[in-house]
Amino acid sequence: MLFSLKNAILIFGDEMGLIVVLAVFTITYFLIITGKFKRSTVAFSAGMLILLFKIISDYSIEKIGIYVDFNTLGILIGMMIIVGILKSTGFFEYVAIYIVKFSKGNVRLLFFFFMIAIAFFSALLDNVTTILLFSPIIFLISDSLGVSPTPYIILTVLFANIGGTATIIGDPPNILIGSSSSFGFIDFVLYLGPLVIVTALVSLIYSDKKYFKPVAKKSDSLKRLSNTDPKKAIKSKKELKKSLFVFILVIFGFLTHEVFHYDASIIALSGAALLMLISNKNFEEITKEIEWDTIFFFIGLFIISFSLQEVGVSSFLSGLLGNLSSNPILLYITIIWITAIVGSFIGAVPIVTIMLPIVQTLIIKYGVSPDIWWALSIGSCFGGSGTITGAASNMVGIGLVEQHTHERFGYINYMKYSLPITLFSLIIGSIYMVIISIV
Repeated sequence: MLFSLKNAILIFGDEMGLIVVLAVFTITYFLIITGKFKRSTVAFSAGMLILLFKIISDYSIEKIGIYVDFNTLGILIGMMIIVGILKSTGFFEYVAIYIVKFSKGNVRLLFFFFMIAIAFFSALLDNVTTILLFSPIIFLISDSLGVSPTPYIILTVLFANIGGTATIIGDPPNILIGSSSSFGFIDFVLYLGPLVIVTALVSLIYSDKKYFKPVAKKSDSLKRLSNTDPKKAIKSKKELKKSLFVFILVIFGFLTHEVFHYDASIIALSGAALLMLISNKNFEEITKEIEWDTIFFFIGLFIISFSLQEVGVSSFLSGLLGNLSSNPILLYITIIWITAIVGSFIGAVPIVTIMLPIVQTLIIKYGVSPDIWWALSIGSCFGGSGTITGAASNMVGIGLVEQHTHERFGYINYMKYSLPITLFSLIIGSIYMVIISIV
């Protein structure tokens, strides 16, 4: 039986609460998309507004852990601290210069290796950090070649988003999905790793033909860079060894956390505490490495998402999608494309926070396979590349381009670069989910 309007009204219940939540939701994302205010401030303020209106029943500060996912926040804060200290050693500059030397001045090979490195590191770090680490050398290479850095920075963003899809810690939507599902680090690598490899290879072939090959004749301009000694980038070998030891230890912890029954947040925060201890760092020194805007953005989104669930919106949408539960292939593809299209405009993280309770209902109430989580991950991570507002990494990348070129970069201009690879990714992801559902 189709999900009726009468059912929806019964689910929504409190009409005033529904109106308030939808109004706050609409205004919040209008302000985020227009960029008139910082998105973290808008999202956090919206969350506080919902609490002031007492939309969440039986609210008390003691129960805040019910609707704010501290496991996700713990992973983010822990990894931000670890990566921040590792960055201060010069390790990532070493990697970038080494790639230049390894390519021996071959521009096509250089960009090819760079995109692979960006995708790889993005699977282990967060996307924004990866872009901030690699963008300076991309600008340097572009300036040396005498070409616009814009397409190469956007490719950096796109490959960071693709690579981040492979692991539970690589992309914020995956952190949320991992926290809400029963899947761990190894599950993400095993299920999404092959998809990411295929998608990255197809994207590399396209990028080589479109962007790398046209500048191949300018290889002589990179002689100075290829003669640079990578070891000079390392600021402290002692700190580097400590940081790499803890970083590898934390990755091992992610790989085995299900065996020892530890939350991923405990692994990340324990690693951060250990690295601060052996590096003799204090919170005052390290606080600048924590992206507080991202943390408070998440807090606001968690509250908004929970309020949508409280007034019945999530249940209503679950009912609509539940009509497709008898056809898993159609349901998976619908989840991918709805998440991708909506998420590309309001953001990958916001759409995932909305979809989490919907997917949970589809699994529990309608008996849908847990594989639906992979459809949500594919739609949000790949779809988030579509527009400037689709992911924080996109906005950071464009901000760096504008700062370097001193020119404003428009919404449509970004899509001219991003849409081909985004569409390739989503089509490949859809085919992949069809294969999973059949096998």
